[in-house]
Amino acid sequence: MSGVILSYRQIDQVKLLCRIDLKQLFPATKKRERERFEKKWEAFLESDFCNRDIFKREGDYLIYHSEQLIPMKLDNSPPLLLVLGNPASHSVKEGMFFSFEGDKKEHRFWKHILQPAGILDLPYDKKLSVSALNKHRKNQLLNLDYKSTFRIGLCVFISIPSAPSGPWSGIAGIQKLIGATAMRRLEAEESLRVIECAKKFLAPNGIAVAFQKNAWNALRSSKDREYKLGLAKDGKLKGRLKEMTNVLLLGVPPTRLSGPCSKMLRQLLKVPEVSNIAFLTGLIAGMHTRR
Repeated sequence: MSGVILSYRQIDQVKLLCRIDLKQLFPATKKRERERFEKKWEAFLESDFCNRDIFKREGDYLIYHSEQLIPMKLDNSPPLLLVLGNPASHSVKEGMFFSFEGDKKEHRFWKHILQPAGILDLPYDKKLSVSALNKHRKNQLLNLDYKSTFRIGLCVFISIPSAPSGPWSGIAGIQKLIGATAMRRLEAEESLRVIECAKKFLAPNGIAVAFQKNAWNALRSSKDREYKLGLAKDGKLKGRLKEMTNVLLLGVPPTRLSGPCSKMLRQLLKVPEVSNIAFLTGLIAGMHTRR
């Protein structure tokens, strides 16, 4: 798919190939923004050892790999789309979301967030290497080979990867690289990409969870309140996905706050609206089966 600034396509079950037109991200009237970006680019590139493997510059185009995992297989479970901030560079290179952290340990997202929240149980052999575990987990998610009330998809709000820690990490690191004004331009097109993903995966009804401030603010409907960390911690970010008012949007604390994040996930996914969606999904599936 192509926008004015961002174009992208899925090249395998997890990887996206993305291209940003820097002339559109930094219009001619914003010459200083482009100059600041160019001065910062090399430092950003050197901030993670994987960056040179996933980024490429071709003239005015920034080309890179990102990630999105949407299972094609169907069952009677309600679809749940987890919208994360932006990818870690090493996870993109490894070919799997949250491939590892620290000294190649299992990422807290799987162990301390999803599992305690009662969302997803992915059993595995603890003797597996990191690369083998990533491949195993990817296949489990794609084949719905796990214990869960939901059929789970994963996507990111900002497609540009960055280092998992340090001055260039996360969405804040991407904003530091391109500047706040350019970030708003990019977010407008990234929102269209996420909405396109949601329309395919969540329709006619489903649930989306935003794990990050920018994601919530960009994807919420106009009637929903703006993101505040306190509201996220208290489980008070409940709304509707823009352009898809039949889809429930929930906002939770960021994954770095694994305890509060897991707690709010568990709490929010027990609210009556979620139960109603689960009931409707099962009812629709039953009607299709009888046909």
